Amino acid sequence: MKRSSNRFFEQFFQQNYDSLVRFLAFKFSNTDEAQDLAQDAFYKVMKVKNAEELQHARAYLFQTASNLALNRIRTQKRQDLYQRNSIDMREEEAEGMIASPERAAQARQQLQQVEDALNELPRKCRLAFLMHRSRNMTYQQIALELEVSVSTVEKYMIAALEKCREKVQWSKNNL
Repeated sequence: MKRSSNRFFEQFFQQNYDSLVRFLAFKFSNTDEAQDLAQDAFYKVMKVKNAEELQHARAYLFQTASNLALNRIRTQKRQDLYQRNSIDMREEEAEGMIASPERAAQARQQLQQVEDALNELPRKCRLAFLMHRSRNMTYQQIALELEVSVSTVEKYMIAALEKCREKVQWSKNNL
């Protein structure tokens, strides 16, 4: 990194760090988390080629920090949901609900409903869904194999999920 670039980032950091931390602390109500995200945001801005030439570097910094904050919040929500679901499953296992014949029959019925829903989809849509869900292929890989765009694969996935939601009778015990 050049000397002028170093001076720019030192000054940029000094001018914006406190206000960025306050901005993030308002979103998180946690100063430590805000400071961590602020550091990440400054790091991302530093990695931008010719960042010192950005016309709206402060706006770019705050938008980057906001995006990082949203990603962190989403990750925390997913982790919380996973933990709650794990606890619920352990409670169900303890109650013996998972292995019950009724649950097994219900699961077979739902699986048949999913299969029926997928069979109603256009061929490429069904293939895209199965490639992603059963073969763990990325949208990019699916797009290459089906010779369509990634946005078309995204549309296929949305259509498949909507069809499954429409056709499958989910019980409250399965959610």
